[in-house]
Amino acid sequence: MWLFDVLKTFWAEISIWSLVILKWTGENWWIVAIVSVTSFVLTVVGCAVMITNLPSNYFIGSYQERRINNPFVRFFVSLIKNIVGLLLIIVGALISLPAVPGQGLLTVLAGLIISDFPGKKRLARRIIRIRTVYLTANKIRLHFKRQPLKLEKT
Repeated sequence: MWLFDVLKTFWAEISIWSLVILKWTGENWWIVAIVSVTSFVLTVVGCAVMITNLPSNYFIGSYQERRINNPFVRFFVSLIKNIVGLLLIIVGALISLPAVPGQGLLTVLAGLIISDFPGKKRLARRIIRIRTVYLTANKIRLHFKRQPLKLEKT
């Protein structure tokens, strides 16, 4: 019964906050528009930079590159990469909801490539095998005169 009370209180707080946020965004619609456009542009540019800088054999075998030898620096870089990766995955999932798969899934893929967690390569390979995502990624790479991404034969 206590869990129900906690959930009920939590839901009441969320409802109050959502009303406050809706009121604020209604009054400050231009800030929301600027943030939306800016995040969209940064997502598109960031995904393009990441897709073009990937080695063409990234999705084949057990490709892994480690450039940082200092364990403390590697830990902090890994922490920041995982935070940015998680944010990209969340933003990509939100972008994918109302739109056609493509940009949102590319953003999720970018977040997966940046982050470090067990099974990320398998999940990234599943996403890149989606025809729309693969064609879009290779179109971006072609635009910047990079070799197309190679996939393992299944």
